[in-house]
Amino acid sequence: MTNTLLLWIIILLDIVRSSHQTIYSCNVNASCGCSTSSTIVTRIVGGEEANIASWGWVVSIAINNTYLCSGSILSSSWVITAAHCVKDFNASQITIYAGSNFSWYGSQTKIVSYVTIHPEYNSTIHTNDIALLLLSSPLIMTNYDVSAICLKFINSKVLANLEWPPPDTTVVTVGWGRLYENGLLPTNLQQVT
Repeated sequence: MTNTLLLWIIILLDIVRSSHQTIYSCNVNASCGCSTSSTIVTRIVGGEEANIASWGWVVSIAINNTYLCSGSILSSSWVITAAHCVKDFNASQITIYAGSNFSWYGSQTKIVSYVTIHPEYNSTIHTNDIALLLLSSPLIMTNYDVSAICLKFINSKVLANLEWPPPDTTVVTVGWGRLYENGLLPTNLQQVT
């Protein structure tokens, strides 16, 4: 009796999991945003491990060889991240790891040569919490596991009249952030919708 009940619970959970999946794929010949691997994202609070090479634009940022934050590849030479991650460090202390799902490794490793922080960044309330990192040498963008993120152009008129993103838009967050408050940082890239 107990084994039969357990089997039905497992089958039910598998059905529920597969009914709440989103498969993300795109034209791999696109100039940005695509990776060679499609990914399946389920709606699990707290996230789940990302597939290898599914988010080629995400980088791990380390300070003095210790993981600190995530960033996104804008181009072969520029990465965007949060200002609070890099505000207290010299550019030469910052390393990015691109092309990997691991926070401490990448198929490409680059030292940062210049950091620019939004001029109106406020560290108390974290407004304008954005920074650009110029890499000491360009990333090789033809590698299968490295790509630039696509950023949609949104002007102030659109923002004044609409909520952004629009309601009912599915978005995905990826990174190596904590899965729960005061928890350990994961070593594998996480994703959540």
